[in-house]
Amino acid sequence: MEQNDIDEILDYINEKFDANIPRFVKMLIGKKIHKLQSFDPSSLPDSLKNCTVEELIIIFKNELDSKRLKL
Repeated sequence: MEQNDIDEILDYINEKFDANIPRFVKMLIGKKIHKLQSFDPSSLPDSLKNCTVEELIIIFKNELDSKRLKL
């Protein structure tokens, strides 16, 4: 992936993360996000490797609502 694509993604995430989110919530999210650093991409199941970002977002939304996803 080219650097300008990476920059565009980071800018988008930073903008969404900054928009009207209380500082306390940002701190809690930050702690959870740091756990992602320990993930080894090669250990991910094929279903996750083949999942699009759109599908992953939908899965997150649905499973958070149903309380099956524990973050």
